[in-house]
Amino acid sequence: MRIGIRTSASTAHGVLMDGGAVVSAATAPLDGSAPGALTALTTGLAAAASPEVDSVTWDVSSVLEEALERASEGRAPSSLVGPGGLSLVWPGSPVVAQHVAAVRVVPRSPAAPGLGAHPSSLVRSLVSWRGTVTGGHDLFGNELAALDLDAALRCAEQAALAGLTTLAITATGACNRAIHEESVAAWLLERIPRLRLCLSHESGGLGLLEREATTVVNAALLDVAENVVAECEQATSALGDGVSCWFATGDGGRVSAKRLRWFPVVGLAATAASALIGAATLSGSRDAVVGLTGPAMITVGQVRGGLPHVEADLPRRIGVRMTTPQPVLTFSAVDPASPTAHPLNEHSGPTVDVVAVLDEGGREVADQLRRHVHPGPTWLRSPADIAAVGAAHTEASAWLDLLIPAETTDELDRLQARAEQQALTLVASNGARPGTERVVKSSAAAVGYLRASLYRLQVRATGLPDDGPAR
Repeated sequence: MRIGIRTSASTAHGVLMDGGAVVSAATAPLDGSAPGALTALTTGLAAAASPEVDSVTWDVSSVLEEALERASEGRAPSSLVGPGGLSLVWPGSPVVAQHVAAVRVVPRSPAAPGLGAHPSSLVRSLVSWRGTVTGGHDLFGNELAALDLDAALRCAEQAALAGLTTLAITATGACNRAIHEESVAAWLLERIPRLRLCLSHESGGLGLLEREATTVVNAALLDVAENVVAECEQATSALGDGVSCWFATGDGGRVSAKRLRWFPVVGLAATAASALIGAATLSGSRDAVVGLTGPAMITVGQVRGGLPHVEADLPRRIGVRMTTPQPVLTFSAVDPASPTAHPLNEHSGPTVDVVAVLDEGGREVADQLRRHVHPGPTWLRSPADIAAVGAAHTEASAWLDLLIPAETTDELDRLQARAEQQALTLVASNGARPGTERVVKSSAAAVGYLRASLYRLQVRATGLPDDGPAR
């Protein structure tokens, strides 16, 4: 049996699942006492389990997104300010993302001050100091300029003088050849061991701006994730050593606590992905178009083979494109006061197979839709939070987004097979039972605006869980 829990700054929704059936559901207000409330929630749900609970999967994307939104708006309640200027939502947990330093490794510095700033207001709000280092490669892996390691050290020292020891490093061409990012990291850590470095090639993706945004956001969330993960682990450990602790991700998978601590950006958009899985689970539909209702919005997404349809480089709810995958969604605004509220319009209505309530207030919208959409889809009415249900059903996953040169079809096939094996290995290391790993997507697309020997390779893999704990 499994527990899934969706958390926010003020509430946690939990569910105990036995296969595809809801055994029990509960909601706990946090109100500044999260660790005790979360432990009470998990132990209360586990009391109804027979046999014992195998795992708890947490969806903390709402907490992570709120931390970013607060940082972008400059919101930090003075009564809740902790060390380093971070405000607290749960005891010991920062809810405002930290400021970081951003270092670009590029062939030349911008012609004028300010031209190197990121176009996203969110990224700009998170970056307190920015520097450039000569270096980088083109998309084919050719070095554009020799790497200036002394300049990298000067950047780190200047950032440290500004009180910043977390650096987001982004090099041109790192999606194909990451040697300059890795060399900068090794050079800096040897001389300033206290630094925390996030490297853009670790997230994959082609675009410099998308990779930089992903790297900056990830670096800014490290402290938030550290504290929230610790509290979730504490609540999970109350169930015994044999219960594993996982965290839902935006691709519809789950990762270990260790992985989320270092790569919290994968936890963004997890609620939508989990909700799609939850709707598919309760409806018994492995392939469906799902409508998720809220008080003022209906969100439509797809489930294919039991997994949400996801893509990289999509706009985020937090207002920036990033390279980590998230569900492909469409949104329709709703006027709850209107008796003819019809967010499933004449184009999307007939194609929606399942409708489920996502947020509080969404039940009224769902009821209005039920009266106005004919013939109707499957209407889910469950006491359990739909995203918590989906979180309980997530499995270990991996996503690779690579740029590879291949002169022949045979070489492309060999490199693609190697990437698929790498993804399967990541799934196994993330907790899947050996032998259950499977590739669910493997595509190689020629980068048309460049020569035909360059391909963008995307691989998605998933698996079934191992029985051992993952902490």
